[in-house]
Amino acid sequence: MKRLRKAIRVDNLGTQQRAGSAKWGRLVYIGLITTFFGSLLYYLFGNVVVLSADGIVLADIRAVDASYTATIVEVYVKQGDHVEEGAPLMRLESFAMVKEIADLALRDGELAVREGQLRGQLNVIKTVKPLAERNARETTSTVEKFDKVSGRGLVSLTTRDSALQDSLNAAQRLAELSSQEVSIESELALVAKSRVQSNRAMEQLQNIYADGNVKAASSGVIGVKVPMPGQVVQLGEQLLQINGNTAYVLAYLPDQYLFQLKRGTVVTIRSGGETTKGRIDSILAVADALPDEFQNLFRPRDRSRLFRVKLEGSNPFAVSQKVTVSGCALGFCWVR
Repeated sequence: MKRLRKAIRVDNLGTQQRAGSAKWGRLVYIGLITTFFGSLLYYLFGNVVVLSADGIVLADIRAVDASYTATIVEVYVKQGDHVEEGAPLMRLESFAMVKEIADLALRDGELAVREGQLRGQLNVIKTVKPLAERNARETTSTVEKFDKVSGRGLVSLTTRDSALQDSLNAAQRLAELSSQEVSIESELALVAKSRVQSNRAMEQLQNIYADGNVKAASSGVIGVKVPMPGQVVQLGEQLLQINGNTAYVLAYLPDQYLFQLKRGTVVTIRSGGETTKGRIDSILAVADALPDEFQNLFRPRDRSRLFRVKLEGSNPFAVSQKVTVSGCALGFCWVR
């Protein structure tokens, strides 16, 4: 049995073709409208049911600050260089530090001279003091003997008075030596203590200055800001940053979401054409303001709770690069 088909009328051919084109045009228009509103709804409310968190790639940062006012003479590294712990970074020159170290060295020299003088005086006193003690004992014994025989008229008053004066002088000399010995020993202890403090301060300054050589305190990658030779830096001013070798992602949770994230959840980290996997390391008990580059005119958020993602494989991202963390919808995570 033949299938009956509607015969195309030659006199109405153009009208029929336009009607078919209009039908397809309406379908395309409806599809575009549906796609637009669907995208708009997902843009506004998609993060409620689907994990799509903004994040930033970070690493443990070690700041290298200026420990003194100085002029940068040489710089041995540039942006992006990988350095190991102890590697030379730059050389500084500081007249103030050199003068301070020289002053401490001069002060230590003066204290050393004074310590030598005091030790010499103390040695003299320790040598003379036994003789002074013997002289004091003998003169005292002579006076006692004169006192015993003075009543018999065997010793004149002049001789007795002379012996008494000698005993007084001997006792006075012994007292002076004893007093000087105590004073010198006390001053010597203070000088020795001052020398220890001076040497410690000079050693600390020399370690800080290190002839102007600045070395890396940890291994990592040099940051984007590197000073130029001839630049003058002040105390506490940051010279450069060393980004650690281990990177992680710090992401911002949406304000409202109908799912629960937990530690150990595997997620996808994406930025541009690079994609890798990560695992939620912790849900932080703190919130932070969203960076300006993450702010959305249609979804203003003052602060969002943070969570940290540890990268599972190799890190294809740069430090401070913006990324998107995804992989879950309504509690179901499809990343494994």
